[in-house]
Amino acid sequence: MLSTVMAASHSSPAPRLGLALWGTEPAARLAAHARLAEELGFDSVWVIDSQLLCREVYVTLAAIALATKGIRFGPGVTQPVTRHASVTASAMATLQEMSGGRAMLGIGLGFSSLRTIGMGPARIAAMESHISQVRALLRGEAVAFENAAAGRMSWIDGPVATPVHIAASGPRMTRTAGRVADGAILLQGVSPEFVARGLANVAEGVSAAGKKISDVEVSCWTPVGLDASRDAALAQVRARAAAAINNADPEWFEGEERAFVHRLRQEYDPTHHASPSSPHSAAVPASLIERYAVAGTPEDCRAQLARLLAQPGIDRVILNPQVAGPGALPVDALLRGLARDVLPHVSFSS
Repeated sequence: MLSTVMAASHSSPAPRLGLALWGTEPAARLAAHARLAEELGFDSVWVIDSQLLCREVYVTLAAIALATKGIRFGPGVTQPVTRHASVTASAMATLQEMSGGRAMLGIGLGFSSLRTIGMGPARIAAMESHISQVRALLRGEAVAFENAAAGRMSWIDGPVATPVHIAASGPRMTRTAGRVADGAILLQGVSPEFVARGLANVAEGVSAAGKKISDVEVSCWTPVGLDASRDAALAQVRARAAAAINNADPEWFEGEERAFVHRLRQEYDPTHHASPSSPHSAAVPASLIERYAVAGTPEDCRAQLARLLAQPGIDRVILNPQVAGPGALPVDALLRGLARDVLPHVSFSS
């Protein structure tokens, strides 16, 4: 287990390690990846919800629940537009029943799952309402829905505790995560200034709700690539980095980088979201990839993770591998390479 190798020198708990998976592989294979991640000391697995690009998320999560024993898991992330609150609540309660309470609900405003069917993202207020309804249903309460009908989940025996994690890239959404959720998933890159900005926004939301910062678990999501060649590793994560940069505020950048981010946001094709075959990802400069991904040689990845973890307030790093495209490693090979060459040199816990 990685946790026995790492973090011995830290006086406070070291951050945990999560794995983000895309359902572009069969559910049984994703469950095998989750089982390997559990064996290697990862604390959580997150699976994207994007119905035209990936396998059905809750079916996949059920396979993961049955294939693992202790690792936590959840959608990473779902959205409140095509998923009615009653559907989300019932799915999460079922997963909790199957897994002994290991499921978490990751949710955001929605991007590829909506844009690919001609719909736009949810408004923040609608997402908050959705979360409130899901929580009430999981407590066994009756909820009044849009058509004035009220209903409760009659099949649960009592409250079903389920932590809610909000994925956020912009400042309003990040503050909302701090105010509303049990966890915030920062989709804001890995550069120190971007992460610090995200943490500050989470703290603002926490303060507005009268909570303590320890009440909100903060995860930092990042693409990950590993190769003996730095250029090959950057190529592995280029498409994933492009997907993250597409959510960035161009005003965070200067000069040519700002111009590129403007252009990417205009040209981004959601039907090729995070796909290595996408034309919009080919031109992402290395300087931007380095701000949005942990990628390079083992030595590079150690240094990048150490720099990320040097910022207090990060509770978990979620690593998202590319599963196809130029030079992409199979997920199991990447996980074993990280466990062998990178993670024992960085402080994590499980």
